[in-house]
Amino acid sequence: MSTEVNSLETTVFFWINLEERLDPLFYSTSELLSKEGIQLLPVHPSQISRLAALTESAHIILLCSTRRQAEYSAFARMVVPTLGLLLQQEKLSLFHFSSFHKLNVGPTLPKYENYFFFKYPLNLASVCAKLKKFHQLKVTQAQKWPGGKRAKVSGLAV
Repeated sequence: MSTEVNSLETTVFFWINLEERLDPLFYSTSELLSKEGIQLLPVHPSQISRLAALTESAHIILLCSTRRQAEYSAFARMVVPTLGLLLQQEKLSLFHFSSFHKLNVGPTLPKYENYFFFKYPLNLASVCAKLKKFHQLKVTQAQKWPGGKRAKVSGLAV
């Protein structure tokens, strides 16, 4: 999500907050991303579908961490049911950091190209660099003309 603030473009990523208190990893990730010019904002799981519907951004980047069983249970209960459709529509990309296994969306749904799984332990600096590069690729793809090249007939048009 990019917003116009005093003629400076601000990039915002969202962190899915699964518990009452923010995960300490949120603060370290936020600090690393802020050095790259990216703000990290916490969002409640119930706000994800509304965020996807109301945002002006072409693409939303969500981050989620599940290190403990309680977090993973909350993730499976509150996030997974709405996430399948949003991933299928390609309105967002989810970067899932977990001590557990990959998100199982079922055998009938296709493999998602916008779901990225990172197993703990992880190098947070390299993950943040990958996030920034991914965002830059998404922005350049959104600005690219979706059509093909114009047909040329030699001798008729210059």
